[in-house]
Amino acid sequence: MPKEKTYRFQKVYSLPRAEVWKLLSDTDHLNRVTGLFPVQFTDAQFKDQSMFRYAETKVLALVPIKWREYPFEWIKEERYSVERVYEGGPLERVLWTIECKDVLMDGQTATEVTGTAHFTKRNILGQAAISLIALPSLKKIIMNYLDHYIKDNTNRVVKELPQEKTSYIVYHERFSRLLDQLRTVYPHEGLADCLENHLTMTGDDEVLHMKPYRLAAKWGYARQEVLDLFLHATKIGLLTQSWNLMCPNCRVPKQTVSSLSEVGGQVHCDLCGVGYDMNFDRYVEMRFSVHPSIRQATDQTYCVAGPLRSPHIFAQYRLKPYMSQQVYYPPLPPGSRIRTLKTNHAMDITSGVNQTLTYSSKGWTDQLAGLSPNGGIIGLHNDNDEERVVVFETTAWDAEALTAADATTSQLFRDLFSKELLALDQQIGVESLTILFSDLRGSTAMYERVGDAKAYRHVHRHFDFLRRYIAAHNGAIVKTIGDSVMAAFYKPDDALRAALAIQSESAVFNESQGMEVIIKIGLFTGPTIAVNANELLDYFGHTVNMAARVQQQSEGGDIMISAEEWERESFAQAAEGYEFEVSRSYKKLSGIQNEVNLVQLTHISVSGSLAV
Repeated sequence: MPKEKTYRFQKVYSLPRAEVWKLLSDTDHLNRVTGLFPVQFTDAQFKDQSMFRYAETKVLALVPIKWREYPFEWIKEERYSVERVYEGGPLERVLWTIECKDVLMDGQTATEVTGTAHFTKRNILGQAAISLIALPSLKKIIMNYLDHYIKDNTNRVVKELPQEKTSYIVYHERFSRLLDQLRTVYPHEGLADCLENHLTMTGDDEVLHMKPYRLAAKWGYARQEVLDLFLHATKIGLLTQSWNLMCPNCRVPKQTVSSLSEVGGQVHCDLCGVGYDMNFDRYVEMRFSVHPSIRQATDQTYCVAGPLRSPHIFAQYRLKPYMSQQVYYPPLPPGSRIRTLKTNHAMDITSGVNQTLTYSSKGWTDQLAGLSPNGGIIGLHNDNDEERVVVFETTAWDAEALTAADATTSQLFRDLFSKELLALDQQIGVESLTILFSDLRGSTAMYERVGDAKAYRHVHRHFDFLRRYIAAHNGAIVKTIGDSVMAAFYKPDDALRAALAIQSESAVFNESQGMEVIIKIGLFTGPTIAVNANELLDYFGHTVNMAARVQQQSEGGDIMISAEEWERESFAQAAEGYEFEVSRSYKKLSGIQNEVNLVQLTHISVSGSLAV
């Protein structure tokens, strides 16, 4: 009887290929729901001329199985495969492949799914293991999973993944009491219901390490609304928060801490073989989990390397030593690159046609990879004595990630979690942040004119006024300095919208309060350093200094911005709905050697259309 056995099964599903791919490439959830067992994985191993992880589980919690799991190979939305080599038992090796192809079914586009399993038997028991355990499990993974998904979502607007169970153990008395509190402090119709259903009806993997922006897209609500819900729910005790320290290359968490004070300056990635400095923009990500007093959810792993775990990778291949291979690459977005795992030798992609790309012990021999934007075939040659894993990936970051830079510029986060601070000796870089400074024109004269007590009340009412518009546009007040405010925004467009709203509404505010305050505003965007300063999450650096200096050029009732920043394409859209006059001038800023080209926006008012 031959040692090698190959089995293939096929079925057509009335789902788009992209949807089928998303379901089947989420291998951790897939394995969990279809009844496979949790697995313990080691860090990445680099030996025997290849890369793999040792994996170990117990079948029926009794029989131990250990194997080497090699990196997945895949082409996004088309196929993936994974090889396992067993340390003992009736099977030596399994190579499992899933392929997705567009077909027509009843005149509609559908997806043909083909599963192929290659088995290598170790002994006479191998055939029994294949027939009784392995093959039925593999068929169940694909066929039953997709059938259940289609059946369960027939009449649903928001589609749900198949789950492990129909119900979960929830401590309903406490849950109901805290939900009532949540609805009181955040009376958003519908959102609390979404959270309640999610925490009670979905599996452990979906209520642990939650991404609020991903759930916002699923539920059909604005990101800021869902983030506010999660922040309130955490403060009340429905959820817990954590900070994931992400690898900049493989984009998966390398460490998880419960507080910003535990975030160190550098983290090591076993897969990429590098240490890297933390920054708030990408590498520190905030996630949320159900509170254990609400529901006991077990954090177990069923797969660590499926395609959906690395959605930025469009194709991944294993190249044996001194091997040449023709590979297909799908259409790639601008800013993509080719990279090798572990060595991290990268090569940017440009338009063109390369016949073969060669990788040697010193890295890629080409400076650029000339590839067609529509996808195609390229030759890869590994001129090296070790296997290399080659990825075609986009450098764009995860759009659904709630980064530390984003979270900490939320006014609600700063209000509810003011003690979330970095360690005193820690400094974390932020690649890009927009700093807004404001000040009052003629505040000294106001104190003399109306008296200290009344002027003090005016200043604090104006702080409340600024805070309202800064928070409404996804920014946060970092601190007040005398009559001035320093605020931070994750997105420059939000900062501009906040400044325009403040200046356009200041006359109405003055009239309603019987005041005559005139506000000066300046904006500047760039890298900063996040620090713990006087028990405050603060920012320092050139960008902060520039924002303060730019604001000093304001005459009051206007907005000062650098000319370079004003040219942002997105600023025109951000300014829609306002009328203003634009003037340009070169100014000498205090402490800055060269003159700076500034733009001044004046006579700001609300309008139905943009006038520039």
